[in-house]
Formats: sequence, structure tokens, C-alpha cells
Amino acid sequence: MSIKSDLIEGISEVIRDVIDTEDEGYPLEAVPKGTYVRSTNWDILGIITDGFYNEINGQKIIIYTVLYIPNTKLGSYYKNLLRGPAEMQEDMFMHNELEFDLTYYTMLPPVNMEELEIVSSDGGML
Repeated sequence: MSIKSDLIEGISEVIRDVIDTEDEGYPLEAVPKGTYVRSTNWDILGIITDGFYNEINGQKIIIYTVLYIPNTKLGSYYKNLLRGPAEMQEDMFMHNELEFDLTYYTMLPPVNMEELEIVSSDGGML
């Protein structure tokens, strides 16, 4: 395998490990795993992969682990460069977000995390 294929496979395994964690620690009040969200900080679309409780200033809150999806439609490379931090728009990445820093798209059915696949692409149409 090539280094790129090994890297993609490694990233896929890490994401699967996060997705396959036990649900017993998942907050009862949380939106379902696979829910589409948008970060209010970066204006990037993502998918919730996990959630956990934390406490800030004595207030119990939910922190979500979000898999952010790059904008890959044709012509988006230059739009991403002009719009904001390009490094956050070009690659898929995971980040923890406070529950009130996300916009939830609950009118869309959640992503079936078992069927999520990550594949390498040269930027062309798949």
C-alpha cells in the first residue's frame, strides 16, 4: 500500500473507534449520533460522532465530538481560501464542540454511522 492509502486507512480506524464507543456514557439529553451540525465558530458542516458530559462554572453541559466534512464540490477550493481558514475547509477533521456552539439539523435523518466510508480522492467527482 502507499503512504496515502495507509494514512486514509489509519484515519478510518480512528473514526471507527470513536464511533464504536459504548453508548452507556452517551448523554440522555444529547441529539443522536450521526446528526448533521454546523459549527458557529467556523461555519463548517459536520456529523456528531460522540458526546459526553462536562462541567463549566458549575453548570453541566454536553460536549460533542464532531467529524467535520470539507467542501468538495467543484470550484470550492478557491471559495474556501477566500472564505476563512483554508486548512479547516480542505480536510476532514474531528473536534470537540460545546453544545451551544453548534446549529443542529434535526429535520434531516441522522447519518447511519455503520455505513460511513472514507475514501481517498484526487479531487475529481466520485
